[in-house]
Amino acid sequence: MKWVGFDYGQCIMDSRNRKVEYWMAVVFIDEEKDRPGVIEEKVNLYRELIKKYGDFRRLHEKGRHEVEEKVLEKNQCLIRKYYEVEQKLLKPADGIYEALKHLKSRKYRIDVVSDMAALGTIVNFLNNYNLRNFFANIYSPEGVLREDGQIDDSFKGTSKEDGSIFEKLKEELESQGISISEAVIVGDHPVKDIEMARKYGFVTVHYAAKEKPSEIADHVITDFRQLLDIL
Repeated sequence: MKWVGFDYGQCIMDSRNRKVEYWMAVVFIDEEKDRPGVIEEKVNLYRELIKKYGDFRRLHEKGRHEVEEKVLEKNQCLIRKYYEVEQKLLKPADGIYEALKHLKSRKYRIDVVSDMAALGTIVNFLNNYNLRNFFANIYSPEGVLREDGQIDDSFKGTSKEDGSIFEKLKEELESQGISISEAVIVGDHPVKDIEMARKYGFVTVHYAAKEKPSEIADHVITDFRQLLDIL
């Protein structure tokens, strides 16, 4: 293998400590003084958006604009506090440091491949936990953040759901001399990360810490340390 691409949400990033009640309480604590009940109101609004999008992950991949508009009232101070609190509620997944160090020692190129159109949020998380130096590129529907810090718009608008991000990624890797049989996608979603990546020829590793193990993935892990025995 020569290349490994990691999903971000619910994969590199573990969100189990991200509680809506606490999150809204911290963001709106000052507002509550003048607007009694606003915290409860925002918790309910947030839960309605989760229900609308299907789950927490899809809300943060596809509906951040609605969170900023409906929950945070387009208030830049509240929006800034919201993302500051989010970073404190997140942590890296178990075993990710050991896995990334191992892959680096094997001279693999490592990238992030995310369906979340919020490059800034991903970068902040990676920087906060000293993970950014492991990854060369960050691919997302917002574009690609290259290793040199430049934004490449060539991937803008691509998606895991329709496979377009994998199709374009395959083309790019092959143009760089990396055969698709030497490229691995690691992700938690059995359809978007595993089924769609396999469709374009990627080797797949299903991170099934919270999901039912994929029956079609090439490998299944529940802790990233298990990658040491696979790659």
